[in-house]
Amino acid sequence: MAFNVGQPVLTLPDISRGPLPTYGIYITSHTAVTEKGSRLAEQLVKKGGNILVMDIQGSGGRLAYNSQLPLSVELDNRSNQIPDLKAKINEFHDDGAYVVARFVLFKSPFLAAHKPEWTIKAKGTNRPYSNREGAIWMDPANPELLAYYKQVVKELALSGVDEVQFDYVRFPEAGAGGNIGYSFTGSETTARDDAIVNAVREIGHEVREFGVKIGVDIFGIVVWDNISWKLIGQNISKLDDYVDVIYPMPYPSHFGPGWGGHTNPADEPYFFVGETAKKFAEQTEGSGVIIRTWLQGFNLRVTNYGPNYIREQIRALHDLGMDQFVIWNAANNYEVSWPALP
Repeated sequence: MAFNVGQPVLTLPDISRGPLPTYGIYITSHTAVTEKGSRLAEQLVKKGGNILVMDIQGSGGRLAYNSQLPLSVELDNRSNQIPDLKAKINEFHDDGAYVVARFVLFKSPFLAAHKPEWTIKAKGTNRPYSNREGAIWMDPANPELLAYYKQVVKELALSGVDEVQFDYVRFPEAGAGGNIGYSFTGSETTARDDAIVNAVREIGHEVREFGVKIGVDIFGIVVWDNISWKLIGQNISKLDDYVDVIYPMPYPSHFGPGWGGHTNPADEPYFFVGETAKKFAEQTEGSGVIIRTWLQGFNLRVTNYGPNYIREQIRALHDLGMDQFVIWNAANNYEVSWPALP
C-alpha cells in the first residue's frame, strides 16, 4: 500500500522563537562549544548575518548531545560533544543568532551498526545495502526509525532550536559499480520520492506545533534533469508542501566537467549558483517555501578561489532577488568569506 502524501499541511500557531533569519554559516558540534564557535557567532552577527547551522547529528550518525530518550540511552546514541544543549542554544540566542539544528537522517553508520533491521536491504536479501563509498543507508520508510526520529526532533524542539534542518534526506545515489538494487519498506508499491516525502511529513509534524521550522538540504543537480531526483527521491514539487525552507546545494565544484557548457564548473560560481537557485524558485513557485541556498566556501577544484568567489555567489542570488544563504566550510574556516559578506 502506497503512503498517502496528499494530506494538507497543518495550520499551526506561529510562535516567535528568535530573530528573523538573514544569512549565515555552518559550524560543527565540536566548534560550537569552543571559543572559536563563540567568536564565529559574534563575527557573523557583527557583519549582519545571524543563521548558525550547527551539527546535532552529523554524518557519523551519533547525536552530539546527551539525549534523554530511552532508546537513545539504550543504544548509547548520545554524547557530550555539547554538554548542555539548552544552554548553548540560549548563548547563541543571546548573541543574536537564529539556531538551526543540522540533522543527518538516512546516512547513519552508528544506527546502521546498532539497528541493521532499520536499513535498506540489498535486493533479494536481508543484508544491509551500502552505497559506492561503502556507507550503509537507513530505510526512509521504516516505521520504527521514523518513530524514533520523531522523538529526537521533539527533544530538539524543547531544547529551543529555531529550526531543524534535515540533511541526507534521500536514498543513496548508487552502490558499487552504479548498482541501485535495493529494497525498502513498502518498495513494491511506493516510489522513492513518496517515501522521502512521507518521512519528512511524519518527522516534521512532531515539531511544527512548537513553532520550530523545518528545512531540507537538496542536491543542486535535481533541478537540472529529470533523472537525479527520481534516483534519490528528492522531489521538491512534493516536499515543498511539508517544509518551511529548502536549502539547495549548488556547489560549482560538484558539477561535472562540461556541465552547462563550462569546462570547469568550479570556476563559474555566478552561473551555477544563479541558474540552480532560479530553477529551484521556478519549481517551488507559489508554495511559500523559502529558498535558502548553500554557498561554496571551500576551494575544491577552484583555480580562482578568494573573497570574490564568495561575492559572485552572493551576487547571483541578489540578482534573482534572493537574500538568504548559508556558507559551507567543513573546517569552519571563514577567513575568505568574511570580506565578501554584505
